[in-house]
Amino acid sequence: MSRFVIANDMQAEVKAAFRERPHLVDGAPGFVHLDVLSPLDAPGEIWIMTYWTDAASYRAWHHSHMYRDAHKGIPKGLKLVPGEAKIREFEYVCG
Repeated sequence: MSRFVIANDMQAEVKAAFRERPHLVDGAPGFVHLDVLSPLDAPGEIWIMTYWTDAASYRAWHHSHMYRDAHKGIPKGLKLVPGEAKIREFEYVCG
């Protein structure tokens, strides 16, 4: 899960970029699914939930050129609240 907070009211542009994303991560080894969420009470927060078959696949993608390529669609001029971006890894327990 990664979370960031938009500092300069570009929520609409960021959400549109995710809706129109080129799906570059979809072909990464071990990738399963991606959800992008934004809390109703904090629309400037974006939570990205990616699901992987294993942590090693995620880490390999995160440190690859594929990760950089997947982030090229970030809207120009986007500013984030300093110190609010976080990445956490979770164990899938059950569904």
